[in-house]
Amino acid sequence: MSTVNITTVDENDLVAAVSRNWWVLLFIGLVSLAVGIWAVVAPEKAFGTLSLIFAVWLLVTGIWQIVRAFASGLSGGARALFIITGALSLIIGFVSLRYFFNQDSIVLAGWVFSIFIGIGFLMRGFADLFGGISAAKGTPGRGWAIFAGIVILIGGIVILVSPLSVLALTWVVGIWLIVIGLFEIIGSFMVRKAA
Repeated sequence: MSTVNITTVDENDLVAAVSRNWWVLLFIGLVSLAVGIWAVVAPEKAFGTLSLIFAVWLLVTGIWQIVRAFASGLSGGARALFIITGALSLIIGFVSLRYFFNQDSIVLAGWVFSIFIGIGFLMRGFADLFGGISAAKGTPGRGWAIFAGIVILIGGIVILVSPLSVLALTWVVGIWLIVIGLFEIIGSFMVRKAA
């Protein structure tokens, strides 16, 4: 009987902890949405800045995923996935920053940028998908996490498989950032409401 109570308390503590920090998810969603809209509206101006912002975004989400790995209520597999994808996001973010400040060719920059974006989207998609799948039924935002993970995975595959021009790549990334931003904004309000 006490085991059931301990599990319930852990789930309630997890929901309370996430709901107290719902604004972080909202902030990330708003930034993703704003950058996505800018990339769609002005892709030629946005490319250089977008590559820098994406590198920073990888660093921030990498740290966030590692922090999420230590939340209570996660299975061992979900915890390991968050740590691995967070560490890979940090590595790719640092490499992207280093490359951004040493770039010589816009074509090569576009190619490297597309690979990093595709890989970054795959890592984020897997983390969201498996995090949502491993969450207990009835957990706030579980369905959105699974759906967002699938959408982000598709975006990563499209970016890695399709050879795109720099402007088209920027436009596609902008669209995906708008989608990700909307899901994160909706998810933040769902988490806040569930608390």
